[in-house]
Amino acid sequence: MYKYLINGEEVGNLINPEWSDDLQNYANNFSFSTYTTYEIGSLFQILTEENVVVLKGIITDFEQSGANVFRYSGYDCGFYINQNEIIEQFKKIKISDAIKKLCKNYQIPVGNIPEMSATVTEIFKDKKLSDVLNQLIEYAISKGCIKDVYFTCAKGLFEVLKYETISDLTGNNSVFSALSEKTINSPSIKVSMQELKNRVIVADNSDKNRKRVTVSDSESINKYGLLQEVETIDTSKTNNLTKIAQDKLKSLNKLSKTISLSMLGDYRMHKGVIMPIDCEMYGIKGNFLIVNSNHSINGQSEVVSVTLEMRE
Repeated sequence: MYKYLINGEEVGNLINPEWSDDLQNYANNFSFSTYTTYEIGSLFQILTEENVVVLKGIITDFEQSGANVFRYSGYDCGFYINQNEIIEQFKKIKISDAIKKLCKNYQIPVGNIPEMSATVTEIFKDKKLSDVLNQLIEYAISKGCIKDVYFTCAKGLFEVLKYETISDLTGNNSVFSALSEKTINSPSIKVSMQELKNRVIVADNSDKNRKRVTVSDSESINKYGLLQEVETIDTSKTNNLTKIAQDKLKSLNKLSKTISLSMLGDYRMHKGVIMPIDCEMYGIKGNFLIVNSNHSINGQSEVVSVTLEMRE
């Protein structure tokens, strides 16, 4: 099913290998047990039988239980994005170039980074590298450079990738697809209005201009009551307050639908993937974005637990 490598050498005595990811976290994590000792900092890789890299990272921790049983865990290179605090200054540099420069300065390999031509001029200090990257990506989104993207370090490279729809997600040893309720195990479905906003105010944070734009949905306000979001924007970085307000209202003015479930799957079921599901038994139909996933190997089957959010 998968090959596991430690420091470039294939090992076959791993027990209960698991790995997981989350859209809100740069670092994917992994764990496994074994009877063999390995050093902290050892390179760990999961490959498919066709040598596709599923996960590449380093061992950061181990626990010993019993005389010769060790549980190892670690992260991909997102670990360094989360752990490093930085001091950096940028002056009229393209956002995509700023991201690449940051990764280079902190020895993080770079993969696919889309062109983000909007520029940034700012001093970042006493901030985590992860927070700065988040801020730069938010700038790029507000400028219209990118949308519907997620970041990942799973392959040992920092990448910014577009959401992708995969319709043929199947268990490695299963004849069932994601379109069949036979693969789905006891889904938990939650619908909520707690994150809904039906009025959005976007204001300039400058003391001079004090511009503000308000957009709202009167029908939603009548139905759910007034729920307001206020955001301040630095207009030196973007001045299209109306579009920002309209886009934010569109994204927030809806009920959230979240599904948690386990199913037979494979390594392609990871954050940023959109899964079409049509499951009459549980009333689940539509396109769902994987928010997080956890993969565990049970014999010759791969069980994947995912949290999904409904897409329009």
